[in-house]
Amino acid sequence: MFIIAPIQDKKEQKNICGKCGAKFDPDCLAYSAVEDSGKLLGVLQFRIFDGYGVIYDLANACGTDDLEVLIIMGKTALKFMDTCGAKNAVIKTKNRDLYKILGFKKDGEGIYKVNLKRYFAPCENKHH
Repeated sequence: MFIIAPIQDKKEQKNICGKCGAKFDPDCLAYSAVEDSGKLLGVLQFRIFDGYGVIYDLANACGTDDLEVLIIMGKTALKFMDTCGAKNAVIKTKNRDLYKILGFKKDGEGIYKVNLKRYFAPCENKHH
C-alpha cells in the first residue's frame, strides 16, 4: 500500500525530486508517493494556469519501477486540476508511455492534451 500526498515544503520537494531524477522547480506544486514503510516511490510536479494544468515531471524514485504508482499520481494531479477549475491539461514528462495510458492525445500542434471536463464525466470516458 502507498500514500500520495502533496509536498508542502520546498526543501522537501527539492530533496524528493533529486531522489527521483526530476529537475526541481520551486514554482510547481508537487505530490510524492510513499509506501507505508516510508520508502519513496515517486514524485509529480505540476502547475495550474488560467484554465489549464501542466504535468512537468512524473517519475519513480531511482531504483524503483512502478507504473501503477505513476498512473495513480497522474490521475490524482488531473483530478486536483479539475477541482481547481482547469478545463484542459497538457503533459511534458520524459516518460512518453504515460501519455497514452493517462489519456493524453496529440493535437494538431503536436501538444499532448486531455479535456478534464470529459475525463471525469461519468459514463463518457472510455480510457480509464
